[in-house]
This record gives sequence, structure tokens and C-alpha cells, in this order.
Amino acid sequence: MIRIREIIGAGTLGELRSLIADHDQKASADPAGRMQNPDLGGGALLDLGIYPVSFAWDVLGAPDRVLAMSDPTATGVDQQTAIVLGYPDARMAVLHTELDARGPNRAVIIGTEARIEIDPVWYTPTSFRVIGSDGAVLESYESKVEGRGMQFQAVELERLVAHGHAAGDLLPPAESVAIMETMDEIRRQIGLRYPGE
Repeated sequence: MIRIREIIGAGTLGELRSLIADHDQKASADPAGRMQNPDLGGGALLDLGIYPVSFAWDVLGAPDRVLAMSDPTATGVDQQTAIVLGYPDARMAVLHTELDARGPNRAVIIGTEARIEIDPVWYTPTSFRVIGSDGAVLESYESKVEGRGMQFQAVELERLVAHGHAAGDLLPPAESVAIMETMDEIRRQIGLRYPGE
């Protein structure tokens, strides 16, 4: 993501137009299991969909429009949810999440001059290519990170605690709250409610 932000910041993509990302997994169909159980906050959106929604926020910022539709499971949680986030200047994010079928788990950021195609699984350390509007590969990036990359979260938390900080600058608490407001609007639109709400 550091390199992707540098590429976008340098203007290599031109004007950003769209972001497309999915997080689709084939999870357990057990109605008492975590993914299917409304008492456990089950469903595709909260467990899987947060990844593409957060990615759109990271790249494009706060949306000014949210459109969502969904299909429920027999237990009442969302089986799959499609989301379109709209932004000023004709930008949009097209996102999808599903809990009963594995998708490509790819992402692409499209600009007027080039695009970034991120390989599966895009939300873990992986590879990507910057492809010009003429189809030429402008850059290929291969991750050298071992594992799923979650160790960086632990290292950052350790750094913050060691320096007496309650929060970091990369994803400040106010942005986390704003992302959750987007998630709440998606839930409102698809009618996803949990016991006690």
C-alpha cells in the first residue's frame, strides 16, 4: 500500500476514476457458526466486506453517496452484498462481498492514464502491475513479505504503546468511526439488523 500510495500521489494514474474490489470466501454453512449466526454478528458485510470498504476509503476517501443491495441467508445475515460508493468528480468504487462462494479476490484502481491491477489476495502482501492506457506495463511489484502481513499491525501497535500514543496517524480513530458510519449506512440499506438493535 505504501508503493500504491506513492504511485497515485505521483499522478501516474492520471485522474482517479474507479476502484473495483471483491472479498468473497466460501465459509462454513453451519447456521450456528460465526459467519451464519446473527447473534455472533455474522454475514458477509461485517466480516469480509469491511476490507473492500476500507480499501475504497484508503484510496478515494470519504464517499458522498452509498448504494447497496444484498441477499440474505436462511439465518437472516447477508449472504452477498454489492456496494457502490460515489465520490465527487465522477469517481466511484464498486465492491462485492460474499460468504458462500470464493471469488477472485482481486482489486483494481483505474485512472485516466493508467490502472493498478492487484493480484489475489489483494488485502494481503501480494503483487501488482501498473498498466498504461495503451496496455504497456509501467511497473511490476512483487511483495517480499512473509506470511499474511498481519505482523505489521502488531509492530505498529507495539511502536505506539512504546511511545505512549493512543492512536496512529495512518488510520486515526476518527477515520475508523467514519468508515463504520459507511458500514452502518450499507446495513441500513440492505436491512441487516442484529439481535438487540
